[in-house]
Amino acid sequence: MSFPLFDTFFAEYYANPDENYLITAPTGSGKTHIAKKVLVESEPISVYVSPLKALSAEVYNSIRSKIDSTLIESDVYEDDLHNVKGNVILTTYEKFDSAIRHNYRWLSKVRRVVIDEVHNVETDRGLAIENVVLWTKSRDLPIISLSATLHSPAKYLKWLNAKLISQDKRTVPLHECVAYPYTIKCGKWEEDLKPSRLSRPRYELLTLLLKKIVSQDRNALVFVKSRRSAESLAIELRRDGFRAQHYHSGMTQVDRRRALEMLINGELNVMVSTTALSQGVNLPVYAVIFYELKLPDVNERGEFKGWKDISTAQFRQMAGRAGRPGYDSEGMAVIITNSERSAIELENRYFHGQISSQYVKPDLSTLTLAFISWNQGIGTEEIENSLRSSYNYSQIELEEFTKTIKNLENLKLIENKKGVRTTSLGKAVALSYIDVKAFVGFPLDNNDIDLVSVILSSHEVAPSLRGCKEGKDLLTRWMNGESINEVCKKLSAKDINDVISNARWISFAMYRVMKALNDKRSEIAFDTYVRLKYGVPKEGINLVRNGIPRELAVHLLKIGIQSLRSLCVQIGFKEIREKVRDAGVQAELLCRKVYSSDLLVFDVRRAIQEFEGREFQVSDLIRKYGRRSLPELISMGLLMRNGNKFILRKPSNKR
Repeated sequence: MSFPLFDTFFAEYYANPDENYLITAPTGSGKTHIAKKVLVESEPISVYVSPLKALSAEVYNSIRSKIDSTLIESDVYEDDLHNVKGNVILTTYEKFDSAIRHNYRWLSKVRRVVIDEVHNVETDRGLAIENVVLWTKSRDLPIISLSATLHSPAKYLKWLNAKLISQDKRTVPLHECVAYPYTIKCGKWEEDLKPSRLSRPRYELLTLLLKKIVSQDRNALVFVKSRRSAESLAIELRRDGFRAQHYHSGMTQVDRRRALEMLINGELNVMVSTTALSQGVNLPVYAVIFYELKLPDVNERGEFKGWKDISTAQFRQMAGRAGRPGYDSEGMAVIITNSERSAIELENRYFHGQISSQYVKPDLSTLTLAFISWNQGIGTEEIENSLRSSYNYSQIELEEFTKTIKNLENLKLIENKKGVRTTSLGKAVALSYIDVKAFVGFPLDNNDIDLVSVILSSHEVAPSLRGCKEGKDLLTRWMNGESINEVCKKLSAKDINDVISNARWISFAMYRVMKALNDKRSEIAFDTYVRLKYGVPKEGINLVRNGIPRELAVHLLKIGIQSLRSLCVQIGFKEIREKVRDAGVQAELLCRKVYSSDLLVFDVRRAIQEFEGREFQVSDLIRKYGRRSLPELISMGLLMRNGNKFILRKPSNKR
């Protein structure tokens, strides 16, 4: 397949490889192929950032056999990238922004940055992109930016100081269609469809379209407004003979990956999805069908307020999933509606209408603090000039800038002594990757407040609860090692994982902030973080840190085993060995280091294995396993007298 955009770009790029380039073209024009070739051919280190872990993973899997590459998928607040290796680093906007704030040594070796879906600078992802671009500019490194949808290319070109490489037409043609009972129209072409029932015209219209598509050995991606809609429609389509599967963000990563594999392998001919598949991985989809054009509208706490229309930009991004290079020679996007009048209106709005900006400016205080975090000792004038070179604050007024600096000083996040620097508190906030507004909400002046309640009320955690009122019970039960299956039933397993993950992030941020302030509550915050991370009481942390699964660790705690050493002794009991084995843990591998550093543990374990279930004399124990084995068994409460002999006491539930 030919990619005119590909040839146009590389003719320019090979002549001027150190220029900045902005590549704009409809989805399916080969932009990602350009990124892959640039990454493979560039000198180390090149960095690729995207909005999705899945998209970065797709690029990584395509180039890993051609060049030494590293995919980074860890949480943004984790300080875990000191020893990153590879000629190409692939991650999300936020994780690379976090790396910049940590100022890792390997950053000095970066020679090029590729930013995919750069239009996200106008969304709530904008802060990370802004900081990445500011950092890249400060080092005079070339930036290659990719975007399918830009309403104002000129502003982007000025911001990025880039040369525009654009293409108006897709490499794979996309037929733009509308369907209403019972007609489908694609431009000047139209066809009447023959219904067999009239009770549910929109649903029958959908099935008629799908039958036409699958009869040609092709498939379709159907977009709906909610998770419930996706699941129920997929069930109904399966009843009508389609190989259909739902897809949404509430599914676990394993289930989502499996669904995509089924589509790619041809096991499905219909995927029913929310906007979770609106951007990202390249999929073999011939047709995109918009069965619903709405999205949930929620408040800051994630509580449902109603429905809102998808934007033109979102629509174009979603429609672009159809007819992908390498899979089809053409594609089609279809809007299903109730009447011809509605079809005309929606066709004009979504296929022919102007893309308007969905402007969401990043918080200026947070962006300024992030910028200062890797520019220690910088002057205020240089900060102002740098912010003026950003996309979102190119028109910043001096008064607004001065107010922002003053606010950060009042919050004791920065100080201006021979240049502007972050304080230890400011560094803690920047590295924790929280907004300044979130920091202001921390209970620094209230010693009596419950930290779990503060975590739940933060604007990073509250939306992920999706209106669930049992958040405190959920987190408390999780930290205590208890079952959470009956809590927040409206949330999927993936949703609950998001709540816990976000709560862990904020608890760690609270720990960092309180530690910077020498606040004694930092110990409580750290304890909360660790328990949220592992999902067990404090006594079980040692076990899970050593690779024991949560459920097994909880069981071991109930029978009095709190340490790896204790487990490696009592694994001599058959029941415990089987329990560990059933949990998928290799006991010998787990305890190898313990045994090699403390032979007594190994001897006592063997003694338990030999004498379990029978009476024995102490002299027999000492003769075979040494004198030290006796006090060890006594101290652990495992030895019990039975007449003039002894038996081993099996661990029992102590809770």
